[in-house]
Amino acid sequence: MGVTSSLFEPARQALHGHLFSRSIDESSIRYRYEHCLRVGAIGRTVALAEGLDADLLELACLLHDIGKFDATVAVDHGRAGARIAKSILDGLGLGEAEQREVLQGIAMHTDGKWNYDQDSPDHPGFDLFTAQPSVLSRSVGDCDNVDRYSLLRIHGTMNWVKFSEKTTPEALSWIDEYLAHLDRERTYVCATETAQELWMSALDDHEQYFTRLAQQLKSGLTA
Repeated sequence: MGVTSSLFEPARQALHGHLFSRSIDESSIRYRYEHCLRVGAIGRTVALAEGLDADLLELACLLHDIGKFDATVAVDHGRAGARIAKSILDGLGLGEAEQREVLQGIAMHTDGKWNYDQDSPDHPGFDLFTAQPSVLSRSVGDCDNVDRYSLLRIHGTMNWVKFSEKTTPEALSWIDEYLAHLDRERTYVCATETAQELWMSALDDHEQYFTRLAQQLKSGLTA
């Protein structure tokens, strides 16, 4: 069913309106918007399995990247998004505690930090949050990470690195580096068991694909 319509629809419209108002290419905006919808669905799955507020986590996940194109430094787009989302949540009638969980989850989803670094060019002159994040807040980044390693992302990653233009030795070298990167990602610990299972499964999908791809590429090499 998803977030109750009284919360979801105005939030979705606000997300769509804000992202599509940015002055960048439409394909990047479209990907970001659909990514937010997918992360929202993952959030609901995690919340229902873990006994969290499913509407609230889906809402936080839906809005998590609303500030993607609004930060001076890319890593701060979560903090920028929290500041943008505040006005949206004000109009949805959420209580102060609920707002804090949603906004802190958005703020910290990029790097686990809910406040700006002191030297950030976008630092507002005050801390956005003073309390430690809840499990729900911490789960927003988990759900984002799961979608970042979806099967769809394999296609996007290969386009990004211009994989089809690489020679076979170059492609194999890149795959070796990517598999090592996946190993490092496995050290990430999610806030819930459900998210951890989804995270490891997503990494497994990537590992299996690129391992098999490397095997096929090697079969075409001459001695």
